[in-house]
Amino acid sequence: MSSSLLIIQNLYNAYKANDLTAFYTDLSPTLTWTESAGFPTAGTYHTKEEIVANVFSVLARDWDDWFFTLEELIDGGKDVVAVGTYRGRNKGTGRAFESRAAHVWRVVGGKIEGFEQFADTAVMQNAALDG
Repeated sequence: MSSSLLIIQNLYNAYKANDLTAFYTDLSPTLTWTESAGFPTAGTYHTKEEIVANVFSVLARDWDDWFFTLEELIDGGKDVVAVGTYRGRNKGTGRAFESRAAHVWRVVGGKIEGFEQFADTAVMQNAALDG
């Protein structure tokens, strides 16, 4: 098991335990965090504060029971791929969704330098639409 895999595994364990301090521990100050186009929080962010304000706070505001269930980590050395499923219920419509997703993480020098998300965003968008 590479040190990169261990760092990402620890991040998901912290997420599952809702341990935000541990979740953000290994983020690099030069981080690039990219959420998929069409995702409820699409965009690229660079600091913990930007991620909290533009990703996790928005998800908590607009969605109930939002969660990513990790199913597999693939060790690629400095790059680690996470495969799993997002689930949630839109607060405005009450509609739930389930979406497969992959996260690509880049770890350099023991710090997370990059995150890029790939997800089926159409099902999330549909859950948020009235009608």
